[in-house]
Amino acid sequence: MSHPNSVSKHLRSLNVSGCGGYIPLSSDPELGQGVYEIYLDGCTLRIFEKGVAINFEEKKDVGVLYSDILKITSHLSAQVFSQASANQNVNISIPLEIHLSEGVVVLEVQLLIYSRVLIVLNDMWRGYEK
Repeated sequence: MSHPNSVSKHLRSLNVSGCGGYIPLSSDPELGQGVYEIYLDGCTLRIFEKGVAINFEEKKDVGVLYSDILKITSHLSAQVFSQASANQNVNISIPLEIHLSEGVVVLEVQLLIYSRVLIVLNDMWRGYEK
């Protein structure tokens, strides 16, 4: 399975940081071959070649094809970094929105891995569109 080089680089970084792991020999009939899973607050985000599966701890699991994503909205800002610095606390989570035609899925992503998760999602989504 191929994906953009930036995705591989960021997945290796997430793996080294212990925030996820590669999915061994996993596939889904709709989402394709499994690539990686990322542990987030309240859910696990599983990256597949054709989409993502979000396994919530207390809610119904959600499968999303990249072709169904309208946009991905980040809430990462300089203000978030400023507040984390002022409080000397980087153990915070920030919402990441995946907009679909039928609604929005909101993930809570830890500050320290937010940019890597955002890049992976955006690159997989954009790579699949082409």
